[in-house]
Amino acid sequence: MQPERINIWRLSLVFVVSAAIPLLIGLGIDMLYPSSLSMLMVAGIVSIPIVAFTVSRAVLGEMRRVLDAVAPAPDTEQTDVVEPGG
Repeated sequence: MQPERINIWRLSLVFVVSAAIPLLIGLGIDMLYPSSLSMLMVAGIVSIPIVAFTVSRAVLGEMRRVLDAVAPAPDTEQTDVVEPGG
């Protein structure tokens, strides 16, 4: 059995895509309307919480996947229930 590991490439892709999309939009707006790259700077500032949110969700999803594979949750259904007093 191959050990379960966190997929670093997937997390890197999530980081790059979530950072690149707002920056490319800001750069595109600056190319259309020359404004000394002010929209690129605004997009960079706005993209910080977007990147933090998307990367943290991706990391938590990868951790859940690895934990489910390594240590699955115990079965909560009890088949042998003994009633008290009986």
